[in-house]
Amino acid sequence: MANEIITYKKTKLSYKSSGETYTDLTDLVSIPSLGGTTESIEVTTLADDAHMYIPGLITYGDSIDFKFYWRNGGTQFLALDALDGSIDWKITLGDGTTATVSGECSVSLEAGEVATAMTYILSIKPNSKITIAAASV
Repeated sequence: MANEIITYKKTKLSYKSSGETYTDLTDLVSIPSLGGTTESIEVTTLADDAHMYIPGLITYGDSIDFKFYWRNGGTQFLALDALDGSIDWKITLGDGTTATVSGECSVSLEAGEVATAMTYILSIKPNSKITIAAASV
């Protein structure tokens, strides 16, 4: 019996700007990779036969980006655009696994074409480590 989950089925993004209650966002289309890359710091000496490295900091890139459909006159877009300062974010996958991160956000409308659904991007500039927690059984 397979234990795999369908990619991103029932995945949601939530945020809390104050208090302990998360607000769920709707109309999520895609999520980014939820891991980082460890930088390599060279520590080669003249006695070494090859380049030597130690792990450095984890980088998530400049931002982690989420794509949404534009619906209801852009009310969610406007609410996200009004957020200010560092916000706590939680991504919940279909099996209950969560990833949490803090960061400031910005939103932008994507370019459009004829006969396509209008979308926008929520970009989060992380100011904490992304913490992934297994689903509670």
